[in-house]
Amino acid sequence: MFAYTCIQVYCIHRLSINYDEGTFAAYGRTILKGQGDKDVMHYDSKLPISAVNMLPRAVEQVFHPGLKKMSNTEDVIRGRYISLLAALLLAILVYQWSYRLYGRPAALFSLLLFLLCPNFLAHGIFLSSDIFACLFMALSLYYCWRFRHTHSTRHFFLLSLAVALAQVSKFSMVHLLILVPALLLIGRVADRHNGRPRPAVKRVLMLLLLFAFTNWLVISAAHLFYGMFIPLGDYHFSGAGFQHIQAALHGIAPYLPVPLPAPYISSMDIVMYFDKLGGGVPGALNGAPYILGQHSIHGFWYYYFVALWYKLPIPVLLLLLLTIFSYLRKASGARFLQQEMYLIIPALYYLVYMNFFYATQVGIRHIIIILPLLYIFTGFFTAQLTTLRARGFGYALLTYECISVGLRFPHFLPYTNEWITDKKMAYTKLADTNLCYGEGKPFLQSYLRQHPDAVFQPDSIMPGLVVMEINDVMDLAIGTQGKYVWVAPLVPVDHIHSQYLVYDISPATADSLMQKKRN
Repeated sequence: MFAYTCIQVYCIHRLSINYDEGTFAAYGRTILKGQGDKDVMHYDSKLPISAVNMLPRAVEQVFHPGLKKMSNTEDVIRGRYISLLAALLLAILVYQWSYRLYGRPAALFSLLLFLLCPNFLAHGIFLSSDIFACLFMALSLYYCWRFRHTHSTRHFFLLSLAVALAQVSKFSMVHLLILVPALLLIGRVADRHNGRPRPAVKRVLMLLLLFAFTNWLVISAAHLFYGMFIPLGDYHFSGAGFQHIQAALHGIAPYLPVPLPAPYISSMDIVMYFDKLGGGVPGALNGAPYILGQHSIHGFWYYYFVALWYKLPIPVLLLLLLTIFSYLRKASGARFLQQEMYLIIPALYYLVYMNFFYATQVGIRHIIIILPLLYIFTGFFTAQLTTLRARGFGYALLTYECISVGLRFPHFLPYTNEWITDKKMAYTKLADTNLCYGEGKPFLQSYLRQHPDAVFQPDSIMPGLVVMEINDVMDLAIGTQGKYVWVAPLVPVDHIHSQYLVYDISPATADSLMQKKRN
């Protein structure tokens, strides 16, 4: 944990501000300033958890009341430490849950898998909602599991609070409002078959009320109770989902108050609207989802399977396969309902949802919410590594992963495993925030200093050494769509951390490209 923290502290200062951190920081500041109104088109999916990252800035402002800054870089850097703290808390949770299920050796293995994960090494320090969503989702499921075994009101309250905090972290966490009740219901049915007494109706109603009130209070308070109880008929929705609800209740909509903050409802609506719209079309926020050399406006059913295949270290993929095989052979249905369903069902649910029903496929960061659950689940297999030879196998896998990931230090985001041997061609498999999130500018600048003849993203076709960002090459950046399509057919001669491609364009090739463009 200490080594992980030291590595991450170095990376916090080594990486540039990514494409989204500035907006997350800006929205976090508006919350801390007590500004409940929200420009949903500008801040779209941003939620109040970003205010936590801005607490260092708030403390600084208390001691320097008249302080004004021309740049938010320092605020973002300090805010990254809050994200690092959330990642460390998640690491502790991974260890704790795995320890309770499988014992100390397996828990240490699960912890190391988490600490060595290149995706958490990358996204665990950014000022964004991703790491908080991972933490609160895992915490929700952990306390759901704990409540199943203890039936403690305290554990149910902690479950309710974790789910509520997840709701103000990321909109995909709204599915916990389906998953958690489903898991509780499955557990209750299984308990009845095992002869456990049915809980009193009064207690069930009390727990339901506690769950609903906790979520309502946290969501409302996080949005500063702004725009509460606005009639449904007064909303101007963009997405078909809310429009259909409004139309179905048109008779009472003008008199039906919505008991949630208007910015929360409006943001959810706009997120659903843009997801339905798809990518790469007029008005879209992102380019068309891209995977394996193909683009699709509404995404691919296999997008996240491919992303996981290339973005997880090979030892992790092997461990997951061995764990699944071992679990199918040795675990009983009763054990599944008692223990692992709290890991497996949510992971499968999000894999299906994100691949088949979610069009905003812009990178693995949207699916890393399931990785802590998978790392804990591998403890089922690693707990069986009791012989000297078996432990040696486990240590060999960890050593392999340590080398594979460590070679990417201090820049872990563009990590791809050894299935891709030529890293300059990684963009033929993946792009978008899988490889480039705008955080690698220091490495680009270093390359340009070492190669003064190189030109970064010229305004027009030209011969010589040309450096391009992969998302512009693949036409994924909304701001430059169509501008650099002439580069796509070319083959790079070099790369900068798989994020920036280097082309050596001869005069003849440049003339040919210009001729094609004119035609």
